[in-house]
Amino acid sequence: SKSNGSVVIEDLSIQGGREYGLYAYNGMDLIVRRCKVEKCQGYGVVAYNAHISCDDVQVVGCLYSGVLAMNGGTVKLSGETTRIEGNVTGGRSDLHGLTAYDSSSKIQIVTPLTKDTISFSNRGGGNWGGDGTIEQVSA
Repeated sequence: SKSNGSVVIEDLSIQGGREYGLYAYNGMDLIVRRCKVEKCQGYGVVAYNAHISCDDVQVVGCLYSGVLAMNGGTVKLSGETTRIEGNVTGGRSDLHGLTAYDSSSKIQIVTPLTKDTISFSNRGGGNWGGDGTIEQVSA
């Protein structure tokens, strides 16, 4: 549920989540540091009308998108060990390793990272896409 401040998750490994690895919803502000999300039976990290800041996070081998921003959601990715790899194992062509689903959604990649260096070997529609914005930002 919506918090009065930020929720911080650090040094956690999530494996085999049923629908989502991490899910922020309707106004939540989630900070994720040094975590690994892998082999979820749905999406890895989802911001639905919420904000997630990920630092040194790996999302690997999920059935659908590794990172999904939708309905005004924003995901900010930073940290030299961040990688979004081998997701969309279900092969859905409308999903990507990084998916900014609709025009109100945004995925921000903090310099010096680029979408090319962090998102690779994803199936389905490829490494990134959607109708939203995927942009490079400064810290």
